[in-house]
Amino acid sequence: MSGKVYSLINKTANKLSLGQKIRNRRKIIEKFANQVGLVYFGFVDQNKDEHKVVRGLTVSSVHKDNHYCVGSVDGYNVAIVDRTDYIWQPDGTKALHNWIILTFDLNSKRPIPHFFIGARNRDLKPFSSLFSSFPNMHKVDLGTFETYDIDFTSRFSIYARTAKFIDIEKIIPSKTARVLGAHFWPYSIEQHENILYVYSANENTSFDSLNTMLKNGLWFASYLDSLKETK
Repeated sequence: MSGKVYSLINKTANKLSLGQKIRNRRKIIEKFANQVGLVYFGFVDQNKDEHKVVRGLTVSSVHKDNHYCVGSVDGYNVAIVDRTDYIWQPDGTKALHNWIILTFDLNSKRPIPHFFIGARNRDLKPFSSLFSSFPNMHKVDLGTFETYDIDFTSRFSIYARTAKFIDIEKIIPSKTARVLGAHFWPYSIEQHENILYVYSANENTSFDSLNTMLKNGLWFASYLDSLKETK
């Protein structure tokens, strides 16, 4: 069997498997949305349907969004989406990836530097577009002011613009990082333009995982809203 044929078969199998996972997730996400007070819309077309597009680093002109839900929880505008897209890989090939994304609109209008907190020991290929869309984002070398607990540094890496490294360490000091390390893994986090994104990449979705993402996202959104302006 030629390499091209094998690759085609593998891609087809992955696509069929992902399609089945998306269908299976509908009951879970719809039930969860109903329980926490979100409105379930199902599939949405970013080019035709009138809705607020979930952006963040996974947004593209061709992504597909299933199980779109929106509403308000504990004073925050929250959205859930099940997103799939083909992402260019470092070897020049494209691979199909999937994310469950929860977003939280921050109530504070104070500008916060763009940052991404990537779960270590997980496949970061689903987030490779971060480094192509934002080439000035680099890993923050923590430790300017204090030592960070290994429970965080072994599980997460923070990425931001080099000019904002000091600001990020002030926004996420070791005490806050310790909470993130204890409760957020294996989910990744992005904050961009005062919207907080919590990502589950290529993971099995359950009612408990959605509840954990929601609870942790609400905590972190409230924390970011509580911060004083970074000078």
